[in-house]
Amino acid sequence: TAPAPEVPMVLLLLLSSVQCLAALRAPETARRRSVLVAAATTAAARAWPAAALSREEYEAIARRAKDNSLTTDNVIIRAIRDDLLDPERDFRQRKLEGDDCRVLESIVKIDNKAADEVRTGTEQLLKLKSAAMSAPSGTLGDREARALSDSYTFGRSLEERIRERASMINVRLNMDCGGT
Repeated sequence: TAPAPEVPMVLLLLLSSVQCLAALRAPETARRRSVLVAAATTAAARAWPAAALSREEYEAIARRAKDNSLTTDNVIIRAIRDDLLDPERDFRQRKLEGDDCRVLESIVKIDNKAADEVRTGTEQLLKLKSAAMSAPSGTLGDREARALSDSYTFGRSLEERIRERASMINVRLNMDCGGT
């Protein structure tokens, strides 16, 4: 048999938010499983206030950048938590030099790739929403279509957050490292 196609992590995250939102809007007769999945998804995707990266966190990211092992999955998870590297916050006290410049160039590349993946996932959600809206009466409700719409909005906000942070890093690279 042929291997099952891989589902991008971003689509899984966005679809899990659909299930979360649908479960939260479900009537009192909602199944226990839906509520449990919604609670787990909500806890996993909760956004904490952004705080400066610790030196250890930055060094771990820098090590992965130097090893070319940065992943879009980690970028997306950090974006959900609003915990992306912020050059103004994380490098406020010093000028970027040598290794920092190479690390940040790698981060910009992986951030842009992650933002592209999120965009692809949100475009797929838009197609699902359209299909849900045109489904025969009684097969899917307005609740599911609204959940898909909310997840689409969440995905677009996530993409915007990632692209904005990558842009800030690019500005800092241009100022301290002579451009990318």
